[in-house]
Amino acid sequence: MKTILAILIIVLSLPINAATFSADRIEEACRTFLIQKYGNDYQIDFLSKFKEINIDNDNVKAIFDDHYTAYNNGVKLEFVVNNKVIKTQIFHYIVKKEITVFKAKSYIPANTDITNSMIIRDNEFVELDKIENYLNPVGRVATKSIYQEETLTTLNTLPDVTVKRGEEIVVVATNGAVTIRGIGTALQDGRVGESIKVKRGDSKKILTGKLNESGELILGE
Repeated sequence: MKTILAILIIVLSLPINAATFSADRIEEACRTFLIQKYGNDYQIDFLSKFKEINIDNDNVKAIFDDHYTAYNNGVKLEFVVNNKVIKTQIFHYIVKKEITVFKAKSYIPANTDITNSMIIRDNEFVELDKIENYLNPVGRVATKSIYQEETLTTLNTLPDVTVKRGEEIVVVATNGAVTIRGIGTALQDGRVGESIKVKRGDSKKILTGKLNESGELILGE
């Protein structure tokens, strides 16, 4: 399905049998097209500047390809004369949504437990595929020094200690399609995503793995 937006009115230039699409008109049309797709609650940031496009034909139509998809979000605009595509232009963009984020009220030293009194709430436009990084940081630990009004995310905070030294923990070993679970004893404190060492029963062998969200130790990671 193709979409033709009336906003892309052909502006005749001085040369005969030629049409000019101004950069401003193209950008305005692309924004209108994307607002129809995503809605008014989203912000669209284009990744490159728009340029004027000249077509050597005054009977040209500018048509959006509704089914175009790309690894990076993109708008595909086709310039058509007598049902034949004579030029194609793709404009890549980033979609952002306004969400509540959490910022440091004042300087927070590294390794500090985050509490409600340390944060303030604010609104920011955030890329859709990064929204999950902007979680409530209360109960997490600063992994580095965080300065006043700096936004707290999963990149500068971690969950509090998931496993403490001496505690028993489920140890998971996978070999192909076979998964084996056992019990081990943590030899150090650890948080989700960190690698720690454990010991199985009376064995002297030390195993190393990474803690997952369920508090299990996944060997070999």
